[in-house]
Order: sequence, then C-alpha cells, then structure tokens
Amino acid sequence: MMEVQLLTPQQWNSYRRRLADFAVQYSDKRLTAASIQAFRALDAAQLIQSHETGYSEAAVSIARQGSRLLGVGFAVKGDKQNKECFFVVQPQARKLGVGTAVARSLISRLGQLTCHVAVDNIPSMALCFRLGMEAVSMFTGPTGKPTLRFERRAPNEAACTRNIDVISQ
Repeated sequence: MMEVQLLTPQQWNSYRRRLADFAVQYSDKRLTAASIQAFRALDAAQLIQSHETGYSEAAVSIARQGSRLLGVGFAVKGDKQNKECFFVVQPQARKLGVGTAVARSLISRLGQLTCHVAVDNIPSMALCFRLGMEAVSMFTGPTGKPTLRFERRAPNEAACTRNIDVISQ
C-alpha cells in the first residue's frame, strides 16, 4: 500500500540529501539545474504552515511503499506563483497514481500550484491535466524548449473562471 506524506521541517533536514539524489537519478534529465538547486537549498522553515491561512510557502511530499521511495514532489511559492515545482516518480511506479497523489498533497499544503512543463514532456503534461490544472501561457523555457505554464488552486479557494470545478451545483 502506498503512503503519501508531506514532510515536516525536521524530516526535510533528515531526508534532503536522499531525496535530492532520488530526484536527479529518476528525473530522466528533465529537471533544470535551477530546480535541483532550489530543492537542495530549501529552508526548512518554509515548510511550516501559517496559522492564519493554513498554507505554507513551500512543500515537499513523498510517496513510499514501506521503506521504498516511489516518488517526490516539491514546490516553492513566490510572487503569486510557484518559483519552482517538480515531481519525480521511480520508473517502476509510473502510471500507478504516485505523481497524482504527491501533487494533490502539494496543492493541499500550498493552496495552489503552478508548474512549468516543456511541451515534449508528455507524461508531466498529462499529470497536470489529470490534476485539473489549466495551461494558461506558453514561453521559451530555460532549455530553449516551448514550455507551458499550468495553474491550479485548492478546491476550497473562491471560485473563478480558472477554477470552475469548485462551483457548487
């Protein structure tokens, strides 16, 4: 049985190196150097939930089966969007819902999620669409590839045209 867990600051300090190595090893070379650097440099204090909003500035989520790590997700907010966001799933665990579960836990902790996905990264685009994320813009990414910006707000956020799924029937 798969378990998904949002890391506490203490857990982050303990798992940081292992998770960074996992992300690099299983990312199929799709993570940017900036994303990896931001992940390694994450300040554990950013993982603490605000008493006012219930959300945090950053989140790290892992999926595991027993002691076996299946996936990791990471996002840091900044300037009304995520500065960094990625999901990495071990190849043997892909198509089992690991990425979806990890991403949903990030959305619940952050209140929103913004991801940048290169258009040649079909599995990541499919994940974003499964999560109900909307592609809101396209730009040239850091590797020179066309890249889509996906956005999603937590279900309890106020309804708007970019979050139509929260309007009660």
